Amino acid sequence: MDHCLVFGARGHLAQSRIIPALKKMGCPYTPISRREVANLEHLKNEKNLVAYMAIPTHNFCENVEPYLDIVNPTYILEKPHGHSKFDFERIKDFIKLNDIDVLYNDHYLGKEILQWIRTPARLESIKLKIHESGDLNDRVNYFDTVGIIGDMYQSHCVLLFATIIAKHLRVDREKILKELSTTKPEVMQLSRSLDYNGNAPTQCKITLNYRGLYLEADMAKMVLKPEKNIIINNETWNLDEGGCAYENVLKQIKRGNESFFLKEKEIDYLWDHASIISC
Repeated sequence: MDHCLVFGARGHLAQSRIIPALKKMGCPYTPISRREVANLEHLKNEKNLVAYMAIPTHNFCENVEPYLDIVNPTYILEKPHGHSKFDFERIKDFIKLNDIDVLYNDHYLGKEILQWIRTPARLESIKLKIHESGDLNDRVNYFDTVGIIGDMYQSHCVLLFATIIAKHLRVDREKILKELSTTKPEVMQLSRSLDYNGNAPTQCKITLNYRGLYLEADMAKMVLKPEKNIIINNETWNLDEGGCAYENVLKQIKRGNESFFLKEKEIDYLWDHASIISC
């Protein structure tokens, strides 16, 4: 990665995470706003060009279309990857039709704790507690399209379950996601913070049983006391221990480590799992 295009450069993700991380890495970047088409002629022959899509992935096609004949970067697509499995199929068709190079990202893959975490020989339960205090009211338009299940469970939580289980069983993560895709979860709680000005639920607890293993995801936004933990049996691990996950993702991009990211089939399985949730 010799240069990075940052789509959605005025947005929360770009301003708070992506651009600061690029500056820290000393990587030159070009901000791109959805309000106007940028002139990228000077990057036409740039060989190692990356485009970080700090926008909802369901808006990917229309945002990159004006640039298809000008630059040919590797596009980094953020979770959730579309509105639904059907929407993801639409995005895949566009990518294939235009021969676009993409990497599917979930920044939780950059959580350093996943490298250190250890599981006991007898694994009985994995519980996730992901409570965040940040104000969502400046992102109502985004959050109301996905809600707590699309924003956190369908992406972060199921991926964390699969990553930890795959490491424990010493199998490929895709195999676990395939099996989870037909494992029906149970929604135990679904509610909305009184401080949130939108309509989507901001709190949720979901449980499921995978091969006798108890899995629980306790998620909440706009809470007074933030907390992010993984509890394996009775041992607690701090999910945020280590460096910035986005910085770690960008380092993997710079190294050209494509195996770090989600496979297309893994996202299919994540959507299959989400489609059997009954609220």
